[in-house]
Amino acid sequence: MDSTLQHGPLAHNPAMGLRAIRRCLKEPDRFLKQLRAILRVSAYGPVKIMIPMMTCITELDQTLELIEQAKQELKRNNQRFNAKPIIGAMIEVPSAALSAHTFAEKLDFLSIGTNDLIQYTLALDRIDDEVSHLYNPLNPSVLKLIDITLQAGTSKGISVSLCGEMASEPLYTRLLLGMGLRDFSVQANSLLEIKHIINNSRIENLAPKVRKLLSLSYPDEIEQGVRDLNKQFS
Repeated sequence: MDSTLQHGPLAHNPAMGLRAIRRCLKEPDRFLKQLRAILRVSAYGPVKIMIPMMTCITELDQTLELIEQAKQELKRNNQRFNAKPIIGAMIEVPSAALSAHTFAEKLDFLSIGTNDLIQYTLALDRIDDEVSHLYNPLNPSVLKLIDITLQAGTSKGISVSLCGEMASEPLYTRLLLGMGLRDFSVQANSLLEIKHIINNSRIENLAPKVRKLLSLSYPDEIEQGVRDLNKQFS
């Protein structure tokens, strides 16, 4: 009996395909139109440009070159714009976190997108019932990537924010504060509770305890440590 498994064509996984900055760079003419529009708006007030799904320095360089090209086109047409817009990037994949120090040298800010970062780090789809139980923000590898990014921002003097479900979960607030996060992007229904925790936390007390937690190897040990941390400082 032939034991070979028979498979049909593999379904396309949009999370791994042509999206975000990859699509922009593949269609530069359309991307330039978007950049020119953003820059024209910047003449009327503060504007930030955030590059999504950055994976490597080459993508960043190509994006910055296109932004400069858009500026030159606006200059030739005598159109107003802010010549120095604030430019940042999303840190959503492990390669971006590992390159955060390099990105930080060329950018004004970084934003950690935890939903995608956790999925890509742990190689799972959090809406897939077969593997969603493995989705864990307290996985040591996830925390290390967040920590690398926060340290990159600190070393280069740029801001690092964090968004996604992790930012809105009060269980993780003191942990993230102790890691060095100062800019939380929080869902409206969690805002008051997160704000209360932040206002009643002393960073100098949290930081050394959080450093010890980051040295642990097992997610359940880290989770218990986080819960103990919250009880101690609540």
